[in-house]
Amino acid sequence: MNGKKVQVLMSTYNGERFLREQIESLLGQSWKNLEILIRDDGSKDRTREILKEYSDKYDNIQIYLESNLGVTRSFFELLKKSDADYAAFCDQDDIWLEHKIEAAVAKLKQEDGPALYCSNKILTDSSGTPMEKQDSRMREPGFGNAAVECICTGCTAVMNRKLIEILKRKLPEHAVLHDWWTYLAASYAGKVIYDEHAYIYYRQHEENMVGGKSGFWGGVQLKMAYIRKNQGKLKGQLTDFAKLYQGDRKKDELVQNILAADHFPGRVKILWNRDMYRQSLLDEIIMRILFLFHRML
Repeated sequence: MNGKKVQVLMSTYNGERFLREQIESLLGQSWKNLEILIRDDGSKDRTREILKEYSDKYDNIQIYLESNLGVTRSFFELLKKSDADYAAFCDQDDIWLEHKIEAAVAKLKQEDGPALYCSNKILTDSSGTPMEKQDSRMREPGFGNAAVECICTGCTAVMNRKLIEILKRKLPEHAVLHDWWTYLAASYAGKVIYDEHAYIYYRQHEENMVGGKSGFWGGVQLKMAYIRKNQGKLKGQLTDFAKLYQGDRKKDELVQNILAADHFPGRVKILWNRDMYRQSLLDEIIMRILFLFHRML
């Protein structure tokens, strides 16, 4: 069962607070043919000291102490180094449950073509205690979703060799995040598997806290702010994608139609496009309003 090699790709930056707990959860995986590649993105705290400690102790941990590139480029650098049958993205502050990798490989080994596995997650507070509020997904993954939303949280993502090779050949200059780009590429060139089961404690703390304003309008304001924060970045990501990925007429046309919404009358036409979609009805409405008022691209 553990014959295929899996590489965990972790990028760290000033992560001393939760790093040991995360690495211990990786070492406790039921999948034993596991290598852990960790690239530190220029930490100033004790992160590098902790990484050296673990790399000296465990032969399957390889560390790269490098300069700051930002989270997205840091993960892409790790992807370039990957030579395993499967690769998994990993954050520095979560807790992986014992069978996380095993569950992913069980799904991926059934696929012949390029494939991406991602899953649900258990939101926890900073101490690792599950929170009352949990994420939910309403619609199937697909390119029409990936073009305007990422449901593949990077720390749940595992990909097979064929997808890894495609990604390595076509890395972008501009991407919102590594996980969103991976979801885009996988849904264009292969298959995306979404597992409703959760195998990870996804820690929420000061730097990434989910939540905020209460009530319906508070939720609307939060969703609008979240979508709008990628304004400009989304245009750059889709522009790069259009240059690197071509050949599927329908998907290529969708990308061009979204990019055309940067100008009038394209942003009016995109309002009626049913090939793109977000997961919730509220997000869908907000997205189309933002397109109309030129606040998406």
